[in-house]
Amino acid sequence: MPFYVSVIVTILAFGIMVMLHEAGHFFTARAFGVTVHEFSIGMGPCIFKWGKGETQYSLRLLPLGGYVKLEGEEEESDNPKAFSNISPIKRICILVAGAAMNILLGFLCFVIVNGAYPIKQVPVISNVLENSAAEQAGLMVGDEIIKLDNTRVHTHSDIALFMMKEPEVVKVTYVRDGERNYVELSPYRENGQLLIGFQSTLKKLNFAQVWEYSYYDTCYVVKAVATSVKMLFTGEAKVSDMSGPVGIVQVVDDTAESAKDYGVKAMLMQILMLFAMISVNLGVFNLFPFPALDGGSIIFAFIELVTRKKLKQEVLGYINLIGLALILALGVFVMYSDIMKLL
Repeated sequence: MPFYVSVIVTILAFGIMVMLHEAGHFFTARAFGVTVHEFSIGMGPCIFKWGKGETQYSLRLLPLGGYVKLEGEEEESDNPKAFSNISPIKRICILVAGAAMNILLGFLCFVIVNGAYPIKQVPVISNVLENSAAEQAGLMVGDEIIKLDNTRVHTHSDIALFMMKEPEVVKVTYVRDGERNYVELSPYRENGQLLIGFQSTLKKLNFAQVWEYSYYDTCYVVKAVATSVKMLFTGEAKVSDMSGPVGIVQVVDDTAESAKDYGVKAMLMQILMLFAMISVNLGVFNLFPFPALDGGSIIFAFIELVTRKKLKQEVLGYINLIGLALILALGVFVMYSDIMKLL
């Protein structure tokens, strides 16, 4: 696939993600009777506007992002229908709705991919490696791994994510002949990878399981994002490891290139799976309790709910401005890092 096609596909995909995110805010705000001044698709100069009544719809030049302008979201307002004047619970619902739409979009993309290729690697042992920790612990073919320590396991990806913690000892809970058992073992390292020493089974999914495992895939991405952020704070990962728009375009191009030999369908499903992960990632990231993100505003609303004292919009505006500046600085750094990786 030509690189410019990867650019166009990425822009369109991000446009859909952002539009649905803002639609979540928009429809929830309307449901609670909040005055919505504008629903914009895109950013920058306005190409054209339409709509009568209190809400104006606009299409803007830059196909990156979008926004919903609510009465009282950034300024003081005496309007009882202003965002700042409704109850904190309703505000939290409006704020969460955007991220919920991104996570729902990711889930539906996983449903399409799993429906197209209904084969999943599940944590049922198909082979125990010789002289491995699994063999020494007495694990056998057919054992179903259901927990690692206190972490529930549904897919092989859950095991891989758990092993990123690099545990020295793992309590493995498994089911054999209908009975639950557990054993403790010490993972070993091979070719730089921490292993338990078994191979998982490939399972063909029926219609109901396609939806079930799509839910597990979505939960996996949520946990992976949380783990990645934790690793950033603990120093186990670097900010330079993150990818911005430039890096994502390159990943899309690499994904298409690696899958093209397997046919158009395989290529499209691989790209769709990538965007499913990005959409869920975007939703979870927006819920982080940081100023200028929805998660930051949720924290402010929660504080008001507990203290029953309204925070001044002017103060919130300054806090969010600082948060936005930091996020933009991070975005510039990540973009610079992505460009340097390509050179």
